[in-house]
Amino acid sequence: MWAGGLIAQFISLDSASDATLLDIKNNAVDEAHGDVHSVNTLLIPSVFAAYGITDDLTLGLRIPYVLRSGVRSPNEEGDAVNKQGDPSGFGDVSVFGQYRFFHSADNLNHASLVIALKTPTGETGVQNNQGNSFETHHQPGGAWSPSAGLSFTRAMGSFSFDTSVLYTVATQGAQKTDLGDIFGYNFALSYAFGAPVRNAFFSSSNNAPWTAVLELNGEWQDQQKTDGLKDPNSGGHSVFISPGVRYSGGKSWNTALSIGAPIVTDHNGFQTDPDYRITYRFVAVF
Repeated sequence: MWAGGLIAQFISLDSASDATLLDIKNNAVDEAHGDVHSVNTLLIPSVFAAYGITDDLTLGLRIPYVLRSGVRSPNEEGDAVNKQGDPSGFGDVSVFGQYRFFHSADNLNHASLVIALKTPTGETGVQNNQGNSFETHHQPGGAWSPSAGLSFTRAMGSFSFDTSVLYTVATQGAQKTDLGDIFGYNFALSYAFGAPVRNAFFSSSNNAPWTAVLELNGEWQDQQKTDGLKDPNSGGHSVFISPGVRYSGGKSWNTALSIGAPIVTDHNGFQTDPDYRITYRFVAVF
């Protein structure tokens, strides 16, 4: 079967005041620590398509568009803050695959291998209001980034437990920049109202119209390196708690919405921390 749809993620960030940015710039121990930025929001809508070659193997493609707003940073003299603008453009296209290598005879337990490859197809030359290129971490596109991980599902009547881990290797891309490897991990508990919980592998299991979901989403990222030099204001660890709801419109489509709040924001140096995150998904099968 084919599946296709839309995934959109919006993050509101705790943007810093001009006074805070200037204070960090002018009191930094060196130039690298004083290279700070503030961002207001990040929005990434993506379209995707996937094909189930067998009950165990799925291949797919994802195309994102990246929109940042309100990027600001101190000027070289440290006496004013530049409004750099809103870097936006097509992001890197990803291809992915999922292979289910284990399932129990009762179809209640599933384990899968997940692989993906982000390709350097996004825009990397977006310019700011001053006529210079945005730094790589603000560009929509980046570099080759392979990923590999595991996922596990356990169905328990009206409840379901899902977990996954994924490690992404960042390679050097535009502006000789390596954005840092990423390790992501997720745990989710679902409750289906009035029917057995949905099996993520089979659209025909959309038995319950409404499902409540509670997730923990964690991510660790290594420090960014440009031409081999580490950025002290990059990398770290964050964890979101994300309650949400999913609605299944019969056997052919479902949609979901979750709102995440950060419970851990352990970042290196100065970075713009998240306030909240909204994730929306619409999926149709045919």
